[in-house]
Amino acid sequence: MTTPVNHMTTADPLRPDAIFLDFPAQTKADVLKALAARAGEIAVGEPVVIARALTERERLGSTGVGAGVALPHAAIDGLVEPVVLFARLARPIDWEAVDDEPVDLVAVVLSPSRGAGASLNLLAKFARWLRDAAARDKLRACTEVAEVQRAFAGTGG
Repeated sequence: MTTPVNHMTTADPLRPDAIFLDFPAQTKADVLKALAARAGEIAVGEPVVIARALTERERLGSTGVGAGVALPHAAIDGLVEPVVLFARLARPIDWEAVDDEPVDLVAVVLSPSRGAGASLNLLAKFARWLRDAAARDKLRACTEVAEVQRAFAGTGG
C-alpha cells in the first residue's frame, strides 16, 4: 500500500530537496540513478524501479533536447502526482543530445501511470522555458536552491 505524498504542483514548481546544484556526475547513468534515488525518498516508489523506467525511456531516444538541456521523463506506478527534480551538473556530460552537445541542466519529470496529462503539461512547460537562452543562463548562474525555485516559479506555472 502506498501513501500519497505532496509533490510538485504547477503552483509550486520545485521542492528544495529536489534541486541539486553543481551535481557531480560522470555519466548519464550516474545522473539517472542518483535522481531516481532522491525521487524514491521524496515520493513513493523504489529507486531501482524509477531508475529502470528512466533508463528504458532513454533507450527509446535521448531526452537531450539540445543547448545543454536534458528532460528525462517516465511514468511510475504508485505516484499520485507528478514529481520533478532538477540538477545542474558540475561538468557537462555526454547525453547523446540531438545537437551532440554535452548536457549540464537536467529536469526530470516523473508522472503517475494513470492520468499523466498534468505531467505532460509540466514537461511541455519546462521544454518551452528551457529553449530560451536567458532561462538557461539564469539557471547556470544560480548559487542557491532558492534562486532555482524562483527561476522555475517564473515559468508561468
